[in-house]
Amino acid sequence: MLLKLNSKLLTIAGLAACSLFSSCSEDKDDSPSYTVPQAYNFENVNYSGQTDRISMLTELDAYVKTGNKGTLLDAQKMKNMYANANAPFAEAKLNTSGKQLKDKTIVSAQSLFESYFDAAANASLSAGTPALKGKAGLLTTADGTKYLVDANGVEPAQIIQKGLMGAVFYFQAVESYLTEAKTGAAVDNTTITPGEGTKMEHHFDEAFGYFGAPVDFPANLNNLKFWASYSNKVNPSTGTNKAMMDAFLKGRAAISAKDMKGKDEAVATIRTEWEKLVAASAILELNQAKANLADQAKKSHYLSEAMGFMMSLKFKSDRKITDAQHQEAMAKLGTNFYDTTAADINAAINIISAAYGMDSIKSQL
Repeated sequence: MLLKLNSKLLTIAGLAACSLFSSCSEDKDDSPSYTVPQAYNFENVNYSGQTDRISMLTELDAYVKTGNKGTLLDAQKMKNMYANANAPFAEAKLNTSGKQLKDKTIVSAQSLFESYFDAAANASLSAGTPALKGKAGLLTTADGTKYLVDANGVEPAQIIQKGLMGAVFYFQAVESYLTEAKTGAAVDNTTITPGEGTKMEHHFDEAFGYFGAPVDFPANLNNLKFWASYSNKVNPSTGTNKAMMDAFLKGRAAISAKDMKGKDEAVATIRTEWEKLVAASAILELNQAKANLADQAKKSHYLSEAMGFMMSLKFKSDRKITDAQHQEAMAKLGTNFYDTTAADINAAINIISAAYGMDSIKSQL
């Protein structure tokens, strides 16, 4: 009888120890163990297509901005650069890359950007003469910088650059690569293609490529491209540099280690932080416009940048800003930047800030 009692007491003690120290088999943590590196230097990484498209937008942007010097712009040349037709690029390898910006642009906006190429070319017909309300031409800042604007004081170059950052780079990352279709459970994460990794790894790498950051960002702030550059501009208020890069590093390491929970968390973070980056960039430029109301050239320049970013907010399907809020914010800017007031700009800032919970930092951006 005593032996049975002692046996029962030992069993109870063992169960208690199991619950206290979580060392029994049924409570074992099955999460894979792996190291998250400090830089995006994983094996089999390839996002050359994204690098090519960043280079294409860089050349297109540079060409459109020659209009600021009074150069006559060719709308067809811009459309060729957009669609990579008729060898339009100075960097020869881009012409034979098989890549283009147009077919990666959200379909609903492709004709819109082509209309901005036409607008830039039409504005350049002013032949470098001064712009006035109702007349396209060059607006000159107090320090002598010139911007080519249309008859409404809108700078097509900035709509094109910021808009394509959203309609191609941001859209492709958050609506293609960082989705179930490209990084979800059904995507092959076993078969390794040399130089590219698994399909899931490759798709995730392509999303990182569109961010435009060096592999050792944010320790390295040199040669930042497009979104990475703007992340660094708003970073003091938003912390997006570390948040974005940590999530990219964690997500890629998790995929390689078959940690799907870790991957899903990283993807969710990137999608949220990138949308926040777009909103913060819009507020940043709106603040700049508000600070330069007396200088129409700067006012138009910054409002055009802001409009491009605000357009980009619509390119994510599960965005925080509602269609009604977005429409209201765009309406506050209006269609004629000569008429946009400080009250209008403040109203647009407040709408975006409220949608993204940025009231505590909106004045710092």
